[in-house]
Amino acid sequence: MTTESSAITRRSSLVPGVRVVARAAALTALAGVVLVVVAAVVHGGEAAAAAAVGAGLVILVVSFGTLSLHVVASAMPTASLLVALVTYVTQLAIVLLVFLAITRGDTFSSDQARGWLAAAMVLATLVWTAAHLVLTARERAPYFDLPPGGES
Repeated sequence: MTTESSAITRRSSLVPGVRVVARAAALTALAGVVLVVVAAVVHGGEAAAAAAVGAGLVILVVSFGTLSLHVVASAMPTASLLVALVTYVTQLAIVLLVFLAITRGDTFSSDQARGWLAAAMVLATLVWTAAHLVLTARERAPYFDLPPGGES
């Protein structure tokens, strides 16, 4: 056969988004691990656990929200902006409520541990944002699908 099927050469619109989210999550996890090691050296095990919880919380919430947005954007592009705004507000609310529950409870009782929790959440958010922005800008995703005959 001399012609290829368009189903083989065409990528799913979700694949680039999933790849970007996975890479951004990996880079954020790497930054979290570095912060956990620093927290363990400086203030001990409780601070390291707090840093791990902070970074892990941000990675989970932001990854789930971004993947949800990619699914909706691929199915209904016209609803993307609304879903993005709702997702962003929901992510902020979840992270804030969990942070308040942890800091007001007895989970991390020392001020150092609570400081490392907050620092890990801020660092993870900044690393995620920068990584996601750079990786999305570098991803070669077409704005539209070409007709079945190729370029015209």
